[in-house]
Amino acid sequence: MKKDYLLSIIVPVFRVERFISKCAHSLFSQSLSGIQFIFIDDKGGDKSIEVLREVLLAYPERNEDTLILTNPRNLGSSESRNVGLTYASGKYVTFCDADDWVELRMAEVVLDKMIKEEADIVWTDFYLSNKDSEVRVSQNYAEDAIECIKGLLTEQFFGSLWNKMFRRDLFIYNNVLFPSRQDVWEDLLTNVQLFHFSKKVVYLSEAFYHYVQYNDSSLVKIRNDKQLSDILANSKSIITFLSDEGVLSNYENEIPILKLAAKQTLLYQTDRASFKKWREIYPESNKDISNYDKLPKHLRFVGKAADRKCWLVVGSWIFLKRIKNSLFSKA
Repeated sequence: MKKDYLLSIIVPVFRVERFISKCAHSLFSQSLSGIQFIFIDDKGGDKSIEVLREVLLAYPERNEDTLILTNPRNLGSSESRNVGLTYASGKYVTFCDADDWVELRMAEVVLDKMIKEEADIVWTDFYLSNKDSEVRVSQNYAEDAIECIKGLLTEQFFGSLWNKMFRRDLFIYNNVLFPSRQDVWEDLLTNVQLFHFSKKVVYLSEAFYHYVQYNDSSLVKIRNDKQLSDILANSKSIITFLSDEGVLSNYENEIPILKLAAKQTLLYQTDRASFKKWREIYPESNKDISNYDKLPKHLRFVGKAADRKCWLVVGSWIFLKRIKNSLFSKA
């Protein structure tokens, strides 16, 4: 018989053996008792799960409330979270990446806010953690679902899962699942869906989550064709979802920015083919590149040049960037 919890915390585990000890200690040391912890081994081939089990030994009171599940093969973070949701029994649910860590009162304080406010979603500030420094990132945004979605679409409101807590029935009653085998921008897509279905969303002006920036094995550190494909697929799914729900017109000013954000990594490359590809993906958004404030001005300029087929300008930029990269690699 499945035990009922107030809160379930879902943690996909993939190649984090250097980081998971700190993550697990921070979770098992939470000031709130009776949390369900669900770790999903995504077959990273390292000793992450061994390290996790060693840490768990130090918290015998958490053993009964901890599930360590194993995927049959590497399925990715989206499918791993779906597995976690299948086993979750908490009234509320939150997510943690196994290379990050949280403050010890995170669950208690955020859950208290959820219950007192009768909220569907509560989000908080968070910390960007580098090796030698840490910065608190404010997420003070309008407590309105439509405004939050506008922020998500334009990168003004962080699209992560881990600084947010959700009523689990938002997933259940609305059939929300993470997109299978699409592991970049999957959190953005899911957040757009969950905020759309929410009746009350609440901001908590405290920071608990430490988002680690120095894990070279982290998915977000890698850029390849598969990940660009995932981003484009999830961006298209967002547009399709909003259209199917009959609310796309609410976001007509934000959709062009979403499209530009989806293909922006191509402007950071040093080959002409990438710039041609950038021009051809969501071409209707190219005219709005001047409005994409999150993109550096020089890349907006080069993007305009690519859109106008000014390949001499693009080629000159590529040449200069290759020289710069060469000098840095020798330094």
